[in-house]
Parts: sequence; C-alpha cells; structure tokens
Amino acid sequence: MSVFPSIRLGSKGHYVRLLQADLNGLALNYNGFALDGYFDQKTSDAVKNFQDRFSLNRDGIVRNSTWKVLVDNVLAVQKLLNQNGYHAGHADGWFGAATTAAVIAFQRAHGIYPSGIVDPRTRQALFNPHDKDHYQDRPTSAALESLNPHVAAMARRFLALTREHHMDVRIYTAFRSWSDEDRLFAQGRWTPGPIVTNARGGDSYHNWGLAFDAAPFENGAMTTDVSKFRLMGQLGKQAGLQWGGDFKSIVDYPHFQDTFGLNTWDLLNGVRPPGE
Repeated sequence: MSVFPSIRLGSKGHYVRLLQADLNGLALNYNGFALDGYFDQKTSDAVKNFQDRFSLNRDGIVRNSTWKVLVDNVLAVQKLLNQNGYHAGHADGWFGAATTAAVIAFQRAHGIYPSGIVDPRTRQALFNPHDKDHYQDRPTSAALESLNPHVAAMARRFLALTREHHMDVRIYTAFRSWSDEDRLFAQGRWTPGPIVTNARGGDSYHNWGLAFDAAPFENGAMTTDVSKFRLMGQLGKQAGLQWGGDFKSIVDYPHFQDTFGLNTWDLLNGVRPPGE
C-alpha cells in the first residue's frame, strides 16, 4: 500500500475528502460530519470510533496504520461488488461515485433501502449472502436464553455476585432486535430524544446475543445512584464481562458484553464465536 499523509483535527484538502468519503460509505458517519475536506471534531470522533472498532490507537490521527485498515475495508467491498456483477469500477480503496452507484444497485436488487452506504444489512447481504442464523429476524428479549450460551453463563455468575453484595440487580434487555436497534439509532438524529447509541441495527453486540443491559433496583424501582451502577460494573468485570462504563465514546453504565475478540463487522461477515 502507498504511504498516505498523516491527517488530524484541523487538516484540510484532498485526503480529508477521501477519508470522509470512505468513512461515510462504510456507514460510519453516525454523527453527521460533512464531506467537505475539513477535518473537524465530528470527523475526528468518527475516526476514533473506527480506530476503536479495529483496536487501533484511539487518537483521532489518521496515520498509515489507520489508512491501511480503512482502505482495505473499502477494497473488500469493491471487489465483492465487482465479483457479483455490480460495477464499482477499479478497486482502489476509495469510496467514490462508481462504488456508491454499485452499492445502490446491489441494495435495490436485494430489497434493501438504497442509501448507497454499506450499512449492516447491506454488509451482511454482500459478505454473508447465505446466512443461516437469521439474527436479523429475532425479537427483543430479556431472557438469558436469548444470549450466546457462554455470555448467558457469565450473566448468571454476575447476578450471583450482585446477590452476594446484597444488590437487587435485574437484566432488562438481553437480545435486542435489529429493528429496535434502528429505532434507538434514530433517536436524537431524526426522531425526538437524546442520542443513546452510535450503532445501527446489526452493529450492536445486543443484536448478536453477546451483550445485555442491567440495572440496580431499590424499593422496587431502578435506582439513579451512579455509585450503585459503578459497583455493579465492577462486579460484572469480576465475572469476566466488559462493562459499558469503561467505554470511551458513549459511556453506558447498564451495558455488559463479551465480544470473543470479534467486532460487529466480523459477525456481519459471517464469523461466529466458538460454539455457535
């Protein structure tokens, strides 16, 4: 791969436009940055989100390591589109007009809203066309049985630890449907309410049975005492879970997960945790 210039907050010009086009085309423009060639705070936040996804250094600076992962992901999309007869043009790693047109044609052929970006449903249809698990059709559930068996076992250990600490902790969401996730993603963007997630349907670990939400209750009602959520978080970590209170973008005190080292694009591409 060629060596590209390092760009960061305040940078301007051609390579910033290429960066923004790739992030947008890969459905990572969750905060509405403009494709204008100016590396503003929203672009920086989107870069950090991308770096988190691939366990890169989360500094918002686009060096060669970040460029490589980004360009390789666009290349993979372009090659698959071309192989399937959707003409994305020369596979160059840049999400331009030809790639956008090819994505739209692919989406129309597969009954997906023709947004021109590789959103989760588009990614799954392109990378895992013979999906047999049908996670996208499963309903929202608070039952531990809706989780991956290993995650469910960790959740039971977590609840046992909370009882040992005389806490009344309840799991109120386990598996979340892709449609419900889409509704949450819309909140604060094009429907009323605050922004609560940067994940579209299919791009949350809830949508794969690898995450759940829990809260401490007092006198039959969910508490607002942050110290109780922090204690709950520490107990979840003792059970081997990752806690949303440690997240860098949107801190999520009720959230617990075990990712098996997979990101959600891996899952959409057809990779499954051991035992599934």
